[in-house]
Amino acid sequence: MFKKVGMLVVIFICGYLLIEWISITHPFVLSEFFIAFVINPLKFFASSVACFIGVLCNGKLIRELIHKLRKARIKLIQIQLIMECIGLFLVFILLFQLGWAHTLVFFSLSILYGMISVEI
Repeated sequence: MFKKVGMLVVIFICGYLLIEWISITHPFVLSEFFIAFVINPLKFFASSVACFIGVLCNGKLIRELIHKLRKARIKLIQIQLIMECIGLFLVFILLFQLGWAHTLVFFSLSILYGMISVEI
């Protein structure tokens, strides 16, 4: 259980760093977005690494939840499975409050990676 809580903390920290290090202005201008990366390459590299680590951890957690949900159909629903789903949902809500555009991209990539890596 501590491993899952640690994964949720890592996901939140990586998502938070992604939100803080990549600035998206409204209205969105693509040229300004790319110029910011050229001007601050270290910030771009650090945010890319944080995004990569966060997507990997989140995808792994989603993949494990999918496997557990498949097994839970046979057995009774376990309280640990419910707590993991609630924890992931709370991390999503907290990050969504900080930056909705970043969070949607972050979790979309994570869900895509988690679904692709599921073995039947």
